[in-house]
Amino acid sequence: MLQLIINDLNSIIISIIIAGIFSCIILDILGYLQKMIGIPEPSWNILGRWGYYMIKDGILFNPKIDEMPNYKYELIFGWVFHYLISIFWAIIYYITFIVLGIKMSYFTGFIFGIITTLAPLLIFLPFTGQGIFGINTGKPMQISIVFLIRHSMYGIAIYEAFRWFN
Repeated sequence: MLQLIINDLNSIIISIIIAGIFSCIILDILGYLQKMIGIPEPSWNILGRWGYYMIKDGILFNPKIDEMPNYKYELIFGWVFHYLISIFWAIIYYITFIVLGIKMSYFTGFIFGIITTLAPLLIFLPFTGQGIFGINTGKPMQISIVFLIRHSMYGIAIYEAFRWFN
């Protein structure tokens, strides 16, 4: 009995990690395609620097992050942090749609992706001095739309990944 529980737990953890990584890869492919037509990707250096100082100094709200000294591995850390955040979203998705039993579909995945858009627009951008919805960037509408498109596709990808396991 204990072995069955352990096997189930391992399957759950594996499905969450795979769904988080797969959906993040899709998000990044879309970002790369957007970059090819002149739409810039988020700065993974800034994400890495923000994460570094958040862990090192306990600074969550850091509106002058772009003026902070560079961290040698901030780009790598930014990418790792990006994928860890995706795995976190996969945990939320798993709890919402599998544990709570809300019907999974492309539409609910799409809505989930839209909801995840709020994290960069209401947490990352303001906490790094770029303002709510990127208002301090000079291109708040473009930034918001780009995040919305990317995260909508992310939600569909996370649905598709979990569909493989259920």
